[in-house]
Amino acid sequence: MKRKILTFSLLAVAGCSISAQENGVFNHIGFGVGLGTTGITIDLAAPVSPYVEIRTGVDYMPKIKYNTALKISVNTTDKEKAQKYTGVTIPDKVDVQGTNSMTTGHLLIDVFPFRSSSFHITAGGYFGNSKIINVYNKKDQDLKTIIDYNELAMKNPLLELKTVCVQLGDYSLTPCKTPEGGHVDSNIKVCDFRPYIGMGFGRSVPQKHRLACQCDLGIQFWKTPKVYLTGTDGETQLTEESVGEKYGGIIKTLSRITVYPCLSIRLMGRIF
Repeated sequence: MKRKILTFSLLAVAGCSISAQENGVFNHIGFGVGLGTTGITIDLAAPVSPYVEIRTGVDYMPKIKYNTALKISVNTTDKEKAQKYTGVTIPDKVDVQGTNSMTTGHLLIDVFPFRSSSFHITAGGYFGNSKIINVYNKKDQDLKTIIDYNELAMKNPLLELKTVCVQLGDYSLTPCKTPEGGHVDSNIKVCDFRPYIGMGFGRSVPQKHRLACQCDLGIQFWKTPKVYLTGTDGETQLTEESVGEKYGGIIKTLSRITVYPCLSIRLMGRIF
């Protein structure tokens, strides 16, 4: 996915420049690297006119991992039955890990209202995977006991065993069976195309020098983030009401974050 985004972005400007140089459009190419809230940026740029430049590239966000735990919905009676019929003890919680997934491509147009100034207004969009956060159990072996117990409960209804689930607030999630044990995961998703508007200083294709700095400040519009859980019943969207008071506040807060702030500083170079 990342390679496809990078290849498409780099070829978007390079391909156009070859066919339009004779007319003075895309007659220069700029290359930039930068750092900001969208990650590490690599892009190509070209002028359309003295007042307009276009740039496209990829924004790589390094993976950041965090650890927490989810409660296992099992009472004392069920734990005793699990010990009696399977010989194992069901844990009270399962360790989970969260990672971000925010690598995107971008296509942006810079408009310079004043020819003698590097101030510009930018519009365009970012595109990539709709999943921005993924939370999952660290080891499938940790849920093997629950998988075995649940299978026993389904095959032997006369034992009156209750299905054991992973608990998220008031929502219970049945683990999916895997060769190693069981698996559950939760995702936060936004739209895969995110319109952008912003402003900044600096040209993507330096005019007077080979190297120049460019800074931008703007926002991506990614609509309302949504939280999903994946289990044996497939993917289910969570709501503030379905997860209870403890986690409902988190979902309520997420639903209000409909934009993502973008601040970046780049070093731009003119290739020719």
